[in-house]
Amino acid sequence: MRVLAMLTGVLFWSCRGPREERLDFHSGYPTPIARLLVQRCGGCHGGKTATASHAHEVYSSSSLNLSRWDSLFYGPSRELALVVPGQPRWSALLWHLNTDSSWGPVAAPLMPPPMPDSSNRLSRSELELLRQWIAEGAPNYLGALPWHHRQASSRRKVFICAAASDLIAVYDADTYHLMAYIPVGIHPNLIESPHYIQISPDGRYLYVTLIAGAAVEVYRTDTYEKVGRLEVAPEPAHLELSGDGTHAVITHFTDGGAVKLTLIRTAPLEILDELRDPLHQIIVRPHGLWVAPDFSHAYVTANRGNYIVRLTLSSDRRRFTDFVQIPLQTGALPQPDVRWGPYQILMEPSQRYYFVSCEVSHEVRVFSRANDSLVAVIPTGEAPKLMAYHEGLVYVACLKARAPALQGERYGAVAVIEVERLRLLTHIYSLGHLPRGIGLDPVKRRLWVSFENIGAVDPPHHPVGGSSELSKVYILQLPTFQLLAVRAFASGGYGLNVVP
Repeated sequence: MRVLAMLTGVLFWSCRGPREERLDFHSGYPTPIARLLVQRCGGCHGGKTATASHAHEVYSSSSLNLSRWDSLFYGPSRELALVVPGQPRWSALLWHLNTDSSWGPVAAPLMPPPMPDSSNRLSRSELELLRQWIAEGAPNYLGALPWHHRQASSRRKVFICAAASDLIAVYDADTYHLMAYIPVGIHPNLIESPHYIQISPDGRYLYVTLIAGAAVEVYRTDTYEKVGRLEVAPEPAHLELSGDGTHAVITHFTDGGAVKLTLIRTAPLEILDELRDPLHQIIVRPHGLWVAPDFSHAYVTANRGNYIVRLTLSSDRRRFTDFVQIPLQTGALPQPDVRWGPYQILMEPSQRYYFVSCEVSHEVRVFSRANDSLVAVIPTGEAPKLMAYHEGLVYVACLKARAPALQGERYGAVAVIEVERLRLLTHIYSLGHLPRGIGLDPVKRRLWVSFENIGAVDPPHHPVGGSSELSKVYILQLPTFQLLAVRAFASGGYGLNVVP
């Protein structure tokens, strides 16, 4: 807290003069930060009517308020977090103040608009002061951190994997504020790639698979503290917990690895059993997974096969005991076959049906839970992947769905399937690019969809130096599909989960 200590010292000194007291007290910033953001930027960006010559720019004075600490953290459209506490690397304020891509990301428009002699530019030492302040959590003049009160509760949060950045974005489910990033992994020179998130039944813990790090990590959902890491076989993809949260099964999305599934206990965090299948006789490239609440059995997709697998677990929950292969086509012989691509399994709440998304054949196949028979084939947009259920409807993220007349060069849509009649109702287009994660907030009836956005077709607020493209999450109201908000976060949007 080196900078905070310095800021506190300056604060005590500044209290001697009424002008300096007003600067921090009325703005909420520590005095040295107020000198930069209020005195240097607040004249044009004070939340008042735009009068500056650059008011037509993305960051105009009519929509951006830098004059107060409690108005700092979002830009004009509230899409992009100007400052993320503890994360200067992903704080867009620094991108727009910086001119040197070797120091950090650079983004247009450059602020403040430079004078011919650049005399109004922030110096390197001033930028370093801002960066260190953000790294220490961007406290106000009293030392309080943004959203510190939200770390007293696990509830009303949305967690999203930023797979290319080794981060988990944490959003407030009510305000859509990007409150924090949780850094994952332990290897400084390796992107371990958070892939899928599961929440413990009591909502207190977050489990994340690191598909490039051969590990599962566990975090508290209130304080974001890491409480465990378990090294497992390569390419852990999907994780599902037992109904009481004491055990879990993990799939390994691998072609060559011998271990296809891992059975773990969560407290203490340890491996109990591994399903080893080096010749792919049981399952080839498993990914999707559903586990019975009583942990008696599980369903797993064979992504490079024409079948799924029903696994039996021992009554003491310590080992895999048996399996049955279920063909995707009635009467077919289960075998390796790349024409289907079964990806995820979703069991609807009554457990009458389970749904299998098939990313290669562009369809969702529906099976009866009673006898594992195929009961419906529902065509969808291209590459259906993750799914979510809410009030009689299944929502399917279709990664590469095309509708050029609606969304130009963007790929992606959300298919909506009616469970009662087992039919496709519609596709939701004109959202982001390449949808991956999908989840429901049942309290507010909102659908959250994360997008990779690697197509570079989104608004030009992305940093142009020292960074890859941002990802986005779209929030829709149900059942109207009204778009409520769009939020940007670190690159590589993948799995997400909601703690209602």
